[in-house]
Amino acid sequence: MVVTGGRHLDLVRSSLERLGHTEHLVLVEPEGRNTAPAVAAASLALDPDEVMVVLPSDHLIRDPARFRSAVERAAALAEGGSVVTFGITPTRPETGYGYIEIGEPAYDGAHRVARFKEKPGEEDARRMASDGRHLWNSGMFVLTAGTARAEFERLRPDMVEAVAAALPGSGPGVVALREGFRGVEAISFDHAVMEHTDRALVLELDAGWDDLGSYVALHAHSPQDADGNAVTGRVILDGVTDSLVVARSRVVAVVGLSGVAVVETPEAVLVVPLDQAQKVREIAEEAES
Repeated sequence: MVVTGGRHLDLVRSSLERLGHTEHLVLVEPEGRNTAPAVAAASLALDPDEVMVVLPSDHLIRDPARFRSAVERAAALAEGGSVVTFGITPTRPETGYGYIEIGEPAYDGAHRVARFKEKPGEEDARRMASDGRHLWNSGMFVLTAGTARAEFERLRPDMVEAVAAALPGSGPGVVALREGFRGVEAISFDHAVMEHTDRALVLELDAGWDDLGSYVALHAHSPQDADGNAVTGRVILDGVTDSLVVARSRVVAVVGLSGVAVVETPEAVLVVPLDQAQKVREIAEEAES
């Protein structure tokens, strides 16, 4: 099953065809409302006993075999009623990720979740990356559809009602959610459920995970030239090293810079040192306000 927006539907269809998935259900949102409504819709479209592995589309897994093994362990815990998330051992002080404080041991290598922590400042990120008590929050979850429904009904009954009203059927094929979905509260699954459930467990995942939603990760995992530059579009470089340059609608020329992200779209141009790229979120929030 895939939950997506209309502008990504063609990409989803072609990807499913390329992977040979002929039996599938695609729920198409009229408007993105964050991850909680998407998970709620998926849970209502599945049989209660089915195990859901909730995966964002922009994550990289370098070791699929280890990942499958971790998912199998998590699925067994989920079948017992737990809501399992994967935590990643920090390799650097990262201000762009949320963190999970590890609680008491549970079973099969899992731990209770002591608490979820928002994306930290630099000082807190350095502390949590090195204290051995925190993991990066991967944003991946494993639970049964029935458990998801039960937790939504307990914690967000209004959301369940609104999402159910927007779900015309359960496929298979492509199912467009009704326009009423636009009115569902936009909130993440972390905030809506994970921070409040007493069923949360965390499993440490060592499978070469990375989140490609940051410019640092996008640069690191893109093809690079001999000077360490990753480029997309019509780009001219002179004396540039270790940089990410993306041109969407016009020619972009960069001269004499190192370690920067330059991203051009029809609406705006961003220039930022890669090691400060997380500040883009703050700038975007300022622009919106």
